[in-house]
Amino acid sequence: MPDSPNRRRPRTRHVRSPQPSPKRAREPFGGYSSEEADRHLMNYKTAFGDAEDDFRALRLTRSIIVTARRWRKIANDHLRQAGQSMARWETLFLVAFSGKGLPQTELARLIGVQGPTMVAMLNQLAQEGLISRYQSETDQRVTVNEITPAGLAAITDIMGITNVLRNELLAEIPREQQELCIDVLDAILNKLDRMR
Repeated sequence: MPDSPNRRRPRTRHVRSPQPSPKRAREPFGGYSSEEADRHLMNYKTAFGDAEDDFRALRLTRSIIVTARRWRKIANDHLRQAGQSMARWETLFLVAFSGKGLPQTELARLIGVQGPTMVAMLNQLAQEGLISRYQSETDQRVTVNEITPAGLAAITDIMGITNVLRNELLAEIPREQQELCIDVLDAILNKLDRMR
């Protein structure tokens, strides 16, 4: 049927070939590169003019947070290949080395998670045979958790992976500086305990 003079013909769409996106440097998880983070802090200081002590404290606490976040991300990336995670390691570590059978409420408090999250984790670890769970002899409402030989083997596997990462991370930092860092972080942690 011939086109009527008033009927519009469909436009031909010209599709552009996708252009390759320029390669960008991989951004670190949980923050910016240290150079960029320093620039942000200096921009903040210029805008707000904090006193030197306040600004130093900001840099320190911010460094602690970002460092912990990045360490956890890198460790989890490596542990995931072995079917593990830092959350699982932390739970297994506390169950194994607390010196007593810890109830799930105490584990949740120590790790800093909600009760349901802790229960799901413990149930999964028990299903895999890494911990055993049983009712307390003194209080039937309390479920006690203990490590199994398979759980100890999992801790050994996890430590094997993370020890390699720790050694790589700290290889260029002299032992004396590492010891000083431990002392400073211990002092901060002790102060935080008193501030609660």
